[in-house]
Amino acid sequence: TLDSLLTSIIDSVKSASVSLDNLSAYIDETSEVPEIVKSLIDGKSNENLEGVSLLSLKNASMLSYINNLGLILGSKLDSYNTKDSEKIKQIKDKAVESTVVQRVTLDRGVKSLEKKVNYQLEKLVNAYQRREKEQEDVVEKAKSKAKGSDDDDDNDDSEDDSEDEDDALTYRPDPSALLQKKSTKQNGDEEETEATATKYRPPKISAMLPPTSMSDPDKQSSSEKKQRNLQSMDEYLQSISDAPMVENSVGATIINKGRDMKSAKQLAKEAEIKRYEEENFTRLPNAQTKMSFKEKKRKARDEFMGEDWSMFNNDREFTGDKDGGVKKRKRVSAWERAKKR
Repeated sequence: TLDSLLTSIIDSVKSASVSLDNLSAYIDETSEVPEIVKSLIDGKSNENLEGVSLLSLKNASMLSYINNLGLILGSKLDSYNTKDSEKIKQIKDKAVESTVVQRVTLDRGVKSLEKKVNYQLEKLVNAYQRREKEQEDVVEKAKSKAKGSDDDDDNDDSEDDSEDEDDALTYRPDPSALLQKKSTKQNGDEEETEATATKYRPPKISAMLPPTSMSDPDKQSSSEKKQRNLQSMDEYLQSISDAPMVENSVGATIINKGRDMKSAKQLAKEAEIKRYEEENFTRLPNAQTKMSFKEKKRKARDEFMGEDWSMFNNDREFTGDKDGGVKKRKRVSAWERAKKR
């Protein structure tokens, strides 16, 4: 609880003050005391101390931040028990202001600088650890030489070689500093979309039916693909079905001067165009497709007495050709014909 935490802090402060008093009394009695200890007790700042100022700033800011939070909590508790609210409010406002300062220092100052100096800090820590290891190795070598073991010397030489290689790698340049920084976007929405775009999404695979014919679908002729859905067959299936269906007005589906009827695909396309025009209050241009000479000739051949007889022009099942068409004879030159005689 909060009471036990405050009592433990008070006890630690009292014990620290007692130890400092004992230390100062000991220094007064004896003369052989290091200068650094005297400067710390006297409160004098020593500018020659080794260390990283950024880390000391971080620790001091964090300690001050926690201390100010404790003062804010204490002022909240004291406001319920005491009547001197103005003094408590002044202490609380000062603690809140210092809390904001320390929070900004940690987030905006220390955090950004720590990212930039992280590589150098790791090098310093590695150098310190390597120095301690070298000192331990020197002590071990001295002990092994005193024993006169030759095998240990060979092992130490190999270890020294590996350590030299590691030392050369520790002083390499920072490769992350050579990379080009990405331009930061101002809008938070764009950052969110950028973060979600990097997530892995499995591909969507649509189900497919097995092929109905034995021939390769890629090698099928264009005439076979066009004749799959015949208009006459669709009309026949609609006429024999018992399901209710909506019929168009009489004469609305007649085209080509009464010689042809609109198919279901053409009616669906017209309905889609009508819906788009009504929703967007606009008129789409009429797409008039010009028929080639071969198409006109084929259409005139399939129509007779105002009826479409193209359903009888399906020769897929009556020819032995793999592509479904009539097998054409290869043109032979006059010289080839003369040789056969």
